[in-house]
Amino acid sequence: MRQRANSPAVASSEADVATPCSAWHAMAPDWELIGDLQGGTRAMRAAGERWLPREPRESLEAYRIRLSRTVLFNGFGRAVQTLSGKPFAKPASLGDGADPRIRALCRDLDLGGRDLTTFARDVLRAALTDGVTHLLVDYPEARDGVETLHDERRRGARPYCVHVPARDLIGWRAGDGGTLERLRIRETVVERDGAWGERVVPQVRVLEPGRWTVWRKPDSSEDAPWRQVAGGETSLDRIPFVSIYAGRTGFLTARPPLMDLAWLNLAHWQSSSDQRHILHVARVPILFARNLKVGEDGVEIGPNRLILGDGDAADLRYVEHSGAAIAAGRQDLVDLEDRMAVMGLDLLVGRTGGATATERAIDAARADSALAGLVREVEEGLTRALGLAAEWMDLPPDSAGRVTLDPDMGLDAREAQEVDLLLRARIAGEIDRPTFLAEIRRRGILADLA
Repeated sequence: MRQRANSPAVASSEADVATPCSAWHAMAPDWELIGDLQGGTRAMRAAGERWLPREPRESLEAYRIRLSRTVLFNGFGRAVQTLSGKPFAKPASLGDGADPRIRALCRDLDLGGRDLTTFARDVLRAALTDGVTHLLVDYPEARDGVETLHDERRRGARPYCVHVPARDLIGWRAGDGGTLERLRIRETVVERDGAWGERVVPQVRVLEPGRWTVWRKPDSSEDAPWRQVAGGETSLDRIPFVSIYAGRTGFLTARPPLMDLAWLNLAHWQSSSDQRHILHVARVPILFARNLKVGEDGVEIGPNRLILGDGDAADLRYVEHSGAAIAAGRQDLVDLEDRMAVMGLDLLVGRTGGATATERAIDAARADSALAGLVREVEEGLTRALGLAAEWMDLPPDSAGRVTLDPDMGLDAREAQEVDLLLRARIAGEIDRPTFLAEIRRRGILADLA
C-alpha cells in the first residue's frame, strides 16, 4: 500500500477545480453562522451587518458605536464544549485484538501530536457543529520513487489520519452504490517566505481510487489558472475516506444538530445589542429647556450659576428614560438564555415515546439520546479509519481493533425522564429559572452551561 509521485501537469480549460459543488453551497449558510458564533465576540463584530442589521436612517458612525458595545453571550459555544466533553470522562480505548503497531499509531494519530482520545474529541465536536465531518487515511509519499518496506520503516513512514472538516470538502462524485469516484478537498499550507516571513498558500487536493493530485495557483491573482503541482498513485483501489454524520440529510450532506440553538444565539446577540444601547440612552439624561433668557454668551450650566426664565412657561429639567423597556429587554435575554440551555440539554434526553421509566432499560435510554447516537457514529468511523490504516500497513483486516468511548456518558432511564419533565416544565413556565437551574445542577448535568 504505497504512494508514488508523478510529474506536474498544467490544468485544462475545464471547470475550476476549486469551485464548490451545489450540495456544498446548500450547506454553507448554516456553517457561516456557526463559524462566526464559534469565533466569539470578535468574529460577530467583524461580520457586522450580516448578523446585526443597521436600523433605518441609523448613521454608520452610530451603528459602529452600537456594534462596539455589543458582547456575545456564547450559549452555542458552551453547549458544544459541554456536550463534546461528556463522552471523554474516560480515555478512548481500543479492543483487545488490536495489533501493537495500531496501538502505537494511536499515540500520535495525525502526526501532529493528537492521540486517539484528543483526536476523537475534535472529530465529535466538528460533527456537532457542522452535522457531518470526515476522516482521510493518508500515507507519506515515497522518497525517490519506490521504497522497500525496510526503507519505509527506517524513516518512520506509516499511515496517519487527517481530519477533514465538512467545510473543506468542496466537491465529490459518487458511482453506483455510493462508491466514491472523486473528492476535492480545500487545504491551506503555510510556507516559509525569506528568512523570517511566512506565506499562506491555498491548494486543492483531488482524490480518486488509486490516484491523487494537488492543485495550486501560480500567483495570487484572481484570474490565475489552477495548475497541478503534484500527483501520484496509490495501491488502494478506493479512496481511504470515512464520513461521520450527526444530522444526515443525504450522501455526504447533513444539517447541524445544534442549528436551532445557533439561531437562538443570534437572536440573543441582536437583543443584547438593543439592551446595551437602551441602557446607554437611559444612563445619559437629556437636558430640556423652555423660554429661558439667553444672553450674548449663551446659557451657562453648572454650580453657582443663575439661569433666568421668561414667563410662567419657562422650564429647565433633565428628561430621563422611564425604564420600562429596560426591564422588558432584560427579561427577553433571560428567556433566550433559558431556551438555549434547554436546547443544549435536549441532546442528552432519550426519546422513547409513551413508555414509563420502569419499562425502559438503562442501556436503551442511553442509546436513544442524540448525543449517544453521535458517539456510536464516532466510534464506528474511527474503527473504519483504523481498518484502512491497517490495510495501508498490510495487516489483517481484524487487526485494527474497535474504538470505544465512555459508555457511561449518557443518562439512565430515571435521569432521562426527570430531565425531560424539567425541560417541559420550564418551557411551559410551570417552574421558574432558579428552580430549573438548581435541579439541573443537583443532577450534575450541564452545570457549566446553566
